Amino acid sequence: MATIWSGRLSKMDVSADDDGRVDYRLVDRDPDGTAGVELALNDRIGRELRLSYEGTIECTACGRKTKKSFNQGFCWPCSQSRPEADICIVKPELCHFHQAGNPCRDDDFAHRVCFKPHVLYVSLTSGVKVGITRRVNVPSRWIDQGAVRAIPVAVLPDRFTVGKLEKRLAEDYADKTHWMRMLKESDPEGDPRGAADEIAARLEGEGVEGVLPAAERVERRFVYPVRTHPVKVKSFNLDKAPEAGGVLEGIKGQYLIFDTAVINLRKYTGYRVTIEGAA
Repeated sequence: MATIWSGRLSKMDVSADDDGRVDYRLVDRDPDGTAGVELALNDRIGRELRLSYEGTIECTACGRKTKKSFNQGFCWPCSQSRPEADICIVKPELCHFHQAGNPCRDDDFAHRVCFKPHVLYVSLTSGVKVGITRRVNVPSRWIDQGAVRAIPVAVLPDRFTVGKLEKRLAEDYADKTHWMRMLKESDPEGDPRGAADEIAARLEGEGVEGVLPAAERVERRFVYPVRTHPVKVKSFNLDKAPEAGGVLEGIKGQYLIFDTAVINLRKYTGYRVTIEGAA
């Protein structure tokens, strides 16, 4: 095998055609967002592929080398200062923009990212779940979670508002994906259409603004490039063993599925690796 790619791992770039077939690409990006070398991955399915961790982690925000990655890609100082590493990114209902004693880490970031339209949706991943994402991240967010079906339910004006709504709905609907079940099942059970209609009716009854009319609650379906789903899920851990690979059986969510184990590339954001495969 020959070296076919070398760079820093990050979330794979994704896209879907009109039939929902998902395409994956691995891209090395600088902290400023500049794209470097790209590797198309779909064509590698059915062939042997090997990832070798070089022992270096680079912060995705500032580029400095770090012995440990925090919040999927940050060095410790950036994890404590960068707005994209704040707790409200993971739990938007904890937004503290208007708190005088605990101001936002970066007002410009808040207005550029958080105070933008966000979508409340229902998807089918390991089962039916509710979720939120910025409108500009549709449908990539659904693909990143391994959704086979997804339906937008409402569009809210900002992250805090939609986050509070998701938190409340999570009392009755799942808001997490069981990742191992998602990888094992090509056709998970669940009725996302029924859940979407039920949630829309509930929100309309509560007077929530931004609920999409039925005609705009259009379902998207996705077909992942997987030829064999794992029966039992075993994960590679680059922190314990620097190599991962085997015959690439498929890709779903942000996981590479090998005949030996799986690896979540997003988990290792900032890790510098070399990938070998057939030239």
